[in-house]
Amino acid sequence: MDSICACGARVWCCYYNGYAACTNCGLLSAGMTYSEGEYAPFAPLMPRQLYTRQRRFKKYLQRASRNQSANTIPEETWRYLIDHGPYNDSKAILHTLKRSKLKRKCYDSLPIMTHSLCENLACPLLDIVEQDEAMRLFKTIDDAITGPFISYVYALEYILAIMGRSDLLPFINKIQCLKRRAAYKIMLDKLFKSDGIPEVSGFERYGFCSRRPG
Repeated sequence: MDSICACGARVWCCYYNGYAACTNCGLLSAGMTYSEGEYAPFAPLMPRQLYTRQRRFKKYLQRASRNQSANTIPEETWRYLIDHGPYNDSKAILHTLKRSKLKRKCYDSLPIMTHSLCENLACPLLDIVEQDEAMRLFKTIDDAITGPFISYVYALEYILAIMGRSDLLPFINKIQCLKRRAAYKIMLDKLFKSDGIPEVSGFERYGFCSRRPG
């Protein structure tokens, strides 16, 4: 902008609405257009990323595979767990979290908590191929449900059972409401036309994984 203010200043503060103010005397002038290189008090807002169900499910899937840093869990939560240990299994950690008054209990991070706090337990993992398959199965669910969505926690549990990875189930959090579990199972059984998907009601159903070697 080559316009010169009556006070002799050349620097204008542009507001993107056709107005600009002189940065020296404050004079407001109309008919001013913004161009590259001029000062503006606010940078243009970048569009927000669209929320997607698949993006959220992927987070739960990555947590189940321990694809996260320990720093994603607040230090307060770690300190609380350490102070109330030791632990023999995931169930004991989950019980401690539920009894706490922590602001962030991070139930979805139960696998990495178990791996870090239960030295004698070997927490299973999902490889990249299995994670891709889990995402493919979830996309089937995502495409089919247009109304209120199901619990992501239950979707993860159900998909792991379909994939034959029930060994991971003791290490993830689960919804406890029997009515919701039954309703979700009926919905997904119809979707996948499956007669043999096991209903998982608790840790006792599958037990715990083998002890760590050594």
